[in-house]
Amino acid sequence: MHVRLLDMGMVSVLRSQSIYHGITESMTADSEPAISIMRPEAPYVSTGYFQEVNKEVDTEYCRENRIPVIRRHVGGGAVLLDQNQLFFHLMLPSARAREFGLPRALEARFETLAKPVILAYHKLSVNASFRPINDIHVNGKKIGGTGVGEIEEGIVFAGSMMFDFDTELMARVLRLPDEKMRDKVRAGLNDYMTTMKKELDVLPKLEDVAEALLSSFEEIFNITLVPSMPTLEEMDKIYEWDERLRSDSWMNDIQLAEKDLKHVKISSNVKILQAAHKARGGLIRGTLRVVDGVVDDVCISGDFPMSPQNCLKEFAHTFQGARLDRSELEKRLHKALAELEVDMAGVDENDFKQLFEQVTP
Repeated sequence: MHVRLLDMGMVSVLRSQSIYHGITESMTADSEPAISIMRPEAPYVSTGYFQEVNKEVDTEYCRENRIPVIRRHVGGGAVLLDQNQLFFHLMLPSARAREFGLPRALEARFETLAKPVILAYHKLSVNASFRPINDIHVNGKKIGGTGVGEIEEGIVFAGSMMFDFDTELMARVLRLPDEKMRDKVRAGLNDYMTTMKKELDVLPKLEDVAEALLSSFEEIFNITLVPSMPTLEEMDKIYEWDERLRSDSWMNDIQLAEKDLKHVKISSNVKILQAAHKARGGLIRGTLRVVDGVVDDVCISGDFPMSPQNCLKEFAHTFQGARLDRSELEKRLHKALAELEVDMAGVDENDFKQLFEQVTP
């Protein structure tokens, strides 16, 4: 099978996201799959599709220090990205997922997609292995995460090869309650993360890492990479994503809907309730606006994976109009999970029940 190879070299911060978004959205059932590799020209923060940006990132610090923040259409958590990482994106039509041997289950899909990345590290003498749900580790330390996005009829698998990582800046751009916690996060990153710079006596050249990665994709998926560039149609989509990714509406899409409380009667009891729960598949956050004991709006966010990705808001909407009662919320939860057929790798019904326990009497 022929797969297009788009070696984009060094690109702008915005284009390091908009290129793969635009190409993935352009996919139709009979489109040729593509792989892109690139590096950004400057550091920036990328937040996951399901994250509420202002809860995860110190946006004021980033703005003051001219560090862009871009929300991506791929799950996972907030991460610092820079020139010390070689980004890769496998983009294919959903209809052709079986040709790559991709399982339907999200967790199994992550493991299959990680195989070429792990093989590439092995070729570079780095002892990488897969760690569920979607991480790549070296001797117990994380060297990178992977993510999957679903954009219209296309699927994108995204990740990076990690030359080095600025743990100091990563700890600084996160929104944390105080400096004591920031010091703790920084120490954790230093202890828990690794890079090729840490693992190898001599850091490999960029071209050698790219060769190891691309040849591994060819071997694992039995494909032949053919050099290519974005088509005119894809460029139109890339331009659209340029605008979308830097818009406030895209950035703040995951949050409680704005409500003019002047229209809520004076006697109403309005509460904003928040909860967080760490599931095996990631952090889940819940924010509920409750008016006179009835759930008025719900925002569910976090770094957990979810498929189909467009179900999150519908899932959250399930709880609107419910009494703030644990039993009623759990009944709606069970019904929603059954009807929507959502796959949240490493997250199950009991995780959401634990979230509700924190906000109900």
